[in-house]
Amino acid sequence: STLTATSGGNVTNDGGNAVSARGVCWNTSGSPTTADSKTTDGTGNGSYTSSLTGLTAGTTYYVRAYATNSAGTAYGSEVSFTTLAALVVPTVTTTAVSNIVNTTASSGGNVTAWGGTSVTARGVCWNTTGSPTLSDEYSSNGSGTGSFTSALGGLSLGTTYYVRAYATNSTGTAYGNEVTFSTPAPQPEVVK
Repeated sequence: STLTATSGGNVTNDGGNAVSARGVCWNTSGSPTTADSKTTDGTGNGSYTSSLTGLTAGTTYYVRAYATNSAGTAYGSEVSFTTLAALVVPTVTTTAVSNIVNTTASSGGNVTAWGGTSVTARGVCWNTTGSPTLSDEYSSNGSGTGSFTSALGGLSLGTTYYVRAYATNSTGTAYGNEVTFSTPAPQPEVVK
């Protein structure tokens, strides 16, 4: 995000002495140590997750996991990341429409980036005029990032529809690429 990030580590060997502290440390210059900013994430062997807070927007940070026992402190490999310069709307793509059966169809999307704040709503919206928004018909398909599938219902036969996936966070709503499809034409009635 702009001010926070998540990392962690995995203590695979305690060196023959109990691990009394573990976490991650970070700085903006490289080769961070426990003298820099750090988390404390329990004791012992195994994997753990660390929450980095108090960061500055648009800044590159260097991070290393650490583990301490009575012999000293060991560090993991260094990784780097850059905080977001600003919170933005999510990034979402639209899935091609499939399973078109009379007045129903399936679509969906994939939220590939959260924009720095949690995705609270996602789905697809559709209309018959183009550039659909949440003011038109829409589905609700949970929250978070990743792919999702949406059911479109209440369609009219012999009609062209325009579909876009959407994703909403506290910054706003983003829309994916627009796809089109047509429902089958109505079948003629046979009168005996």
